[in-house]
Amino acid sequence: MSAAKLVKIMALTIPLITAGFFFGSACERINQQYHLILLLDRDVLYVLLCLLLAMATVAVTAGLVAVLVRPFWICIVAFAVSALAAFVAWELSPASGVAALIYLIVSMLYARGVAGALDNRLKFSVEPISGSQSILLAGLAIAACASLYFGYAVEIEKRGFAFPLAMRDIISEMTMAPMRAQIEAQTNLASEEKDALLAQMMEGFEEQWMRPMEEMIQSYERFVPLMVAFMLFQVLAVINTLFSWIPIVILAIIFPILTGLGVTEKVIETREVERLTMD
Repeated sequence: MSAAKLVKIMALTIPLITAGFFFGSACERINQQYHLILLLDRDVLYVLLCLLLAMATVAVTAGLVAVLVRPFWICIVAFAVSALAAFVAWELSPASGVAALIYLIVSMLYARGVAGALDNRLKFSVEPISGSQSILLAGLAIAACASLYFGYAVEIEKRGFAFPLAMRDIISEMTMAPMRAQIEAQTNLASEEKDALLAQMMEGFEEQWMRPMEEMIQSYERFVPLMVAFMLFQVLAVINTLFSWIPIVILAIIFPILTGLGVTEKVIETREVERLTMD
């Protein structure tokens, strides 16, 4: 292998490793800030945006490596190092190991699918990447949801299930809003009496509804992290379906640029094909 080709391989591999590290950091953020997913807080948009950006970065850099890096075993090594970078970006734990392993497996399946599809084509296009990208994005979504699951499962194991305080406030406010309006509308009550009545109603709501609801959920609390992770996966699946074309478009722009810069070149090969026919 020439030194020039080795430099080109390194130039394509380093962005993939960096993307893996970025993806691992996004998974770590979801693992630590799972409560944002539960509350649907506006800050969750930032967390999801970082995750989606990381997934898109992995998709683009993975496409470049899967298409251009040969021999194929070097391509696999590049994906393995990228998965290791994702593992290092997160805390070193069994949970992060599982997420990194999922990343490694789906990336290898993706690389094999792209390479096989390109070998069966007569002319190069990004279509084989598009066909295999769904596997990669689905695997990345599963890895991210696994990080959410492990983070929330550890919290429930330590403290048991309980509605977050912010969620309790939201539920209470939505439930008590009509009653609050009725009390505020009564002109024959002083403000102190209204406050006392509202406090009494809030206490009754807590005792009769919130606590029994928590106790009911606590009986199945081990399934709660799985349900929340599944909800996140559904959201990511919808987003991937709507916007999975973006990495393909980016790659369709990058490949001609690389050819124009002399990094890649088009090669025409003649192959012998053996088929079975009847005379």
